[in-house]
Amino acid sequence: MLETVHHLILHVVFILFTILLFQMFARESEFGTKGFNLQFLVMNIVIVVFTMVFPVVHSSGYVYDFKVVPVILAFIYGGKRVGYAVVTVLLASSFLTGHVFLNLLVNYAIYSLLLIPFSKWYRKAEWKKKLLMISLFYLLVPVTRAIFLLLKGMLDQLPLLISSTVVIWLTLFMSIYLIENRLEQARIKKELIKAEKFNVVSQLAASVAHEIRNPMTTVRGFMQLLQGEGLSNEQKTFIKISIQELDRAQEVINQYLSLAKPQTEEYEEFSLTDAMNESVEVMSAYAVMNSIEIKKDIEEGLMGKGLKLEIQQVFINILKNAIEAVKENGEITAAAAGDKDGQVVITIKDNGAGMPPEQLKVLGSPYYSTKEKGTGLGLTVCYQIVKRMKGEIHVQSKLGKGTTFTITLPGTGGQVR
Repeated sequence: MLETVHHLILHVVFILFTILLFQMFARESEFGTKGFNLQFLVMNIVIVVFTMVFPVVHSSGYVYDFKVVPVILAFIYGGKRVGYAVVTVLLASSFLTGHVFLNLLVNYAIYSLLLIPFSKWYRKAEWKKKLLMISLFYLLVPVTRAIFLLLKGMLDQLPLLISSTVVIWLTLFMSIYLIENRLEQARIKKELIKAEKFNVVSQLAASVAHEIRNPMTTVRGFMQLLQGEGLSNEQKTFIKISIQELDRAQEVINQYLSLAKPQTEEYEEFSLTDAMNESVEVMSAYAVMNSIEIKKDIEEGLMGKGLKLEIQQVFINILKNAIEAVKENGEITAAAAGDKDGQVVITIKDNGAGMPPEQLKVLGSPYYSTKEKGTGLGLTVCYQIVKRMKGEIHVQSKLGKGTTFTITLPGTGGQVR
């Protein structure tokens, strides 16, 4: 009995130590992605091989199934390819370790089929809900086995089943806690870096923007006066271009000021339905000029709390980007609806050029833009406005298929009167 306890502790420590070792050597960029890299695959393979080469066997012949831990971790954090690779190694190892291949094949084929859809739901949940979900998922198998033992009258195996279930469940629970805690640390670090960038931009805007705006206004005024003199067409063209460039510089300064200005106005309840409809109306003329149709599917009576002009700035900016990304005769869909949690979900979808994953990762960062003359501040301001309203922006995009912006804002539960 004491030897079994010793082996149990050894397996638990080995699994947790291997996870910690992976976290020490894994690159920061690997956390927060949909699937980990080769190091994560190697980590799970090492754990699988160890648990199969040195199985924990009770004196009565009952085997503690620790190998289920890396299989579950592989599917929910590594994705299908990592999961299948770990299961393949597990089955191959059975020929060298004396395990019954057919039993493993049946058991882990069922596990794999269940884990594929489960992992998709799992990734969308908050980490505390993830612990509950994975507990219910894992306990499904021992509970069904316990029912089978009860029906067969094999009550002597129940204590072993219960003890192994508790130990393996705790190991799985601690493993997931370690990984989720590391993911949360990586997310917070990214947020801090992003906040520092915003802080630098804000300080730069506050100290420089006003000083630049005054002389630019003077220069623009004198250039407009020069247009009335007897100039050649070429000279008038040069002045026109200069005024346009000054206006563009003025717009950049305005974006800096929007990013830097503190929130002094009080938030009030307003109609998100009206804000969305008005924004689409404003951009419709621009869309028609580019032979693009904007379709609306906006629910009536949607309310939000914030500044209506600010959220309209967000909608107009994203719609403008969508129009510029779509070719002629393209299509944009602007939709808004309430969900069951009382939030308002706004989607702006286009069938334009789309973006690769590397662009999506840095979208909304200061100074990053896919446009030739863009500053990247437009979307940065949008992200800041939505964040101030306690909302979120999510972007999905595929090259050649288009981009979808999803804005989630807290609703007020009120109705438009």
